[in-house]
Amino acid sequence: MLRIIAASFVEGFFIVLATGFIFIPAAYLIERDSFEIAPFVILVLYPVPIFIAAVRKHNALLDIILTNLWLGWTIIGWVLSLMWACDWDVEGGPY
Repeated sequence: MLRIIAASFVEGFFIVLATGFIFIPAAYLIERDSFEIAPFVILVLYPVPIFIAAVRKHNALLDIILTNLWLGWTIIGWVLSLMWACDWDVEGGPY
């Protein structure tokens, strides 16, 4: 049980870290060239949780899609969708 908790904590930490590495350059590009690059960045980053959940064959794929489409624009909803897509609830999981 402790191993599962530790793995979840480490996984969550790296998800937050990766999100920072994605959003910091994106914010810089949007601030500098907002009219030219912002639509491209939004179109590329917005469906990332859906793509990850689909590739990993997540058991709650439809729920992740709906959460990302409805709440992804709030950034917090996008991060939650990303974390949900990266959890271990996949077909043929490690448990």
